[in-house]
Amino acid sequence: MKTKKSTLDPGKLKRLISQGNLDKVLDELILFIEGAANNMTTEVYHTSARFRRLEAERLRGEISMKDYKTEFNSITLSLLEILDSVGEMDHKFFRDVPSKEQVKKEIKELAVEFAKTDRMSNIPSMLRMKIHIARKMAEKLMLFPDLVREYIGTTDLAVICAIGRKVKIVPDIADLDVLESIVPNARTNVAKGFLTNALAELIYAGQLRIGDDERLYELLRTIKQEGGDRVLLSNVERVEAALDYLTGRSRA
Repeated sequence: MKTKKSTLDPGKLKRLISQGNLDKVLDELILFIEGAANNMTTEVYHTSARFRRLEAERLRGEISMKDYKTEFNSITLSLLEILDSVGEMDHKFFRDVPSKEQVKKEIKELAVEFAKTDRMSNIPSMLRMKIHIARKMAEKLMLFPDLVREYIGTTDLAVICAIGRKVKIVPDIADLDVLESIVPNARTNVAKGFLTNALAELIYAGQLRIGDDERLYELLRTIKQEGGDRVLLSNVERVEAALDYLTGRSRA
C-alpha cells in the first residue's frame, strides 16, 4: 500500500533558511523525503546529522563561535543545494511511498530469505547472497531512519547486518544505542563485519560526543572477544587504530 505525502514548498523553506531556522527546514525535508530511497534522501539525512552535531557542540560549549558560524553557513549552503535539486525532480517520486508497516513486512520477508541461504552448499555463493540481501534490507531501513530503534536487542542476524549497513551508509551517532544492543548478538563473521564497518563510519563522521569513544572501544573489544577470521580481526584492529588517532590515545 502507498501513502501520499505532503508537497514541498522550496520558496517557503528558503525563506526559513534566510531566517536561520535550519531545524524547521530539516524537519520538513525529512518528512517530505521519508520513504524515498535515492541519493537525495541520503544527503538530507547526512545534513540533518551534521546540524544536530553542531548544535550539540554549541550547547556543550565545545566549539568556538567562529567555527560554529563557519559550519552553520556550510550547512546552509548544503540545504540550499538540496532544495534546488529537489525542485528539479519529479515530486510524485517522493509523495508515493510505501507505508512503514509495508516496509517492516518486506524486511521480515527478506530476513527469511537471508536465513534460507544457510542451506546453500557453496560457501562463497552463500556469503554473497547474504550480503546482497542485507544491503536490500538496509535500503528499506533507510526509508524510515527511526525504524532501526524498533529492532533494539534483536537477535535476527539478517536485521543485525542490515542495521550495520544502514549506519555505514548514513552514520548517525544516535544509532549507537542500537548498535550496543545488537553487537553481543552478532554470532557470525558476516554480522560482525557489517557492524565493524558501521563503527568505522561513526568514527569518520566526526559525530562523537564525550564518552562515545569508550563506548566504541567496548563494542570493538566485544567483537574481538567473540573471535572471528583473520580478515575480520584485522579490520577491527584498523578501526581501533582510527579511534586511537582521533582520540589521541597511544597504545604501548
